[in-house]
Amino acid sequence: MAQRPTRGHGRTARRPRLIDRIVDYPYRRLFGVKGCSVIALVVLAAVAIRYTVGIGTVTLDPMTCRLAWTDAPYKPFFKERILQNTRRELGRQVAEKQKALWDIRAGRDPFPAKASGNVAGIRRIDNDKFFWRAYAQNLETEIAAISDCLRRLPGYRFD
Repeated sequence: MAQRPTRGHGRTARRPRLIDRIVDYPYRRLFGVKGCSVIALVVLAAVAIRYTVGIGTVTLDPMTCRLAWTDAPYKPFFKERILQNTRRELGRQVAEKQKALWDIRAGRDPFPAKASGNVAGIRRIDNDKFFWRAYAQNLETEIAAISDCLRRLPGYRFD
């Protein structure tokens, strides 16, 4: 077996042990030209799948009525789909928030009961407490912002 050069250090190179050969083999094989191309193809396939599957969840931000920077790659090809998703999602959010606001004003707990069983009882709340007043105020603000965004959707232009 040939010795590796010592580069003038005057000592002999360490002979590779069996464990070194076992550990080195997959990495040498994996990160060769073929391995790098395989990794690139896997990453590219994952990005393409994520791109095509993820369009169903892309919406405008309900508070600012703008597209998030993470969803910017969808903008050139899926403008109408983004607006449809936003219209559907914002309509659902307004309904949920209005129901919660009505429940708070009626003195009912808007959150689902935590008790087990198939009959959900209505828990009464004291809507004069700070938490419920602040929560109702936040719901009103969010409903107003979402409604404003819904009004702007028919003539919405992407920046």
